[in-house]
Amino acid sequence: MITEYDKFPKAIEQFDILNSSEIHIGVLHDKHLQMIAIVNNDGATIRAKNVPYLMVPTLGKDGKRGFVRLKEVHIPHRRFMEKTKMHNERRWLSYAQQETMKILAGDMTAMHALHYLGNLATEQMKTEIIKFANPANAPLTIANKGFNDPLIDTGALRDSITYRIVPKTM
Repeated sequence: MITEYDKFPKAIEQFDILNSSEIHIGVLHDKHLQMIAIVNNDGATIRAKNVPYLMVPTLGKDGKRGFVRLKEVHIPHRRFMEKTKMHNERRWLSYAQQETMKILAGDMTAMHALHYLGNLATEQMKTEIIKFANPANAPLTIANKGFNDPLIDTGALRDSITYRIVPKTM
């Protein structure tokens, strides 16, 4: 005869997997895009080194390329990573509670729950990047891009957001 208690050993096994795992979300596979994500999230001031000016490419109204000489460029912080967490953390906790009950009942595995949450958080971060509006791009950036979308240029940053499940570090 099978009882509810027969599911506990398997549930404990699944909780051990949950407790020993963490989900990393962000730009995980491209060092150049990681730098772009960090600079956009945290902000930065870029100054000319070993030369008097930065040479910033421009696109004129006539479609001709040129350059503007600047001593420095200030990129304001656009905290899309923190906003993703702030806007979604309660939802993640609610989901985790629901999935805990499914694991106890034997209806879900820990890895399934972790992958679902990783996919969910990845899509939410991509949505945060798409929605982001303030601070706006600088006039020079708007002129070069042809539009004002602070975290979107080619879409490469947004498209590079992914997740991975890794062993928890102590």
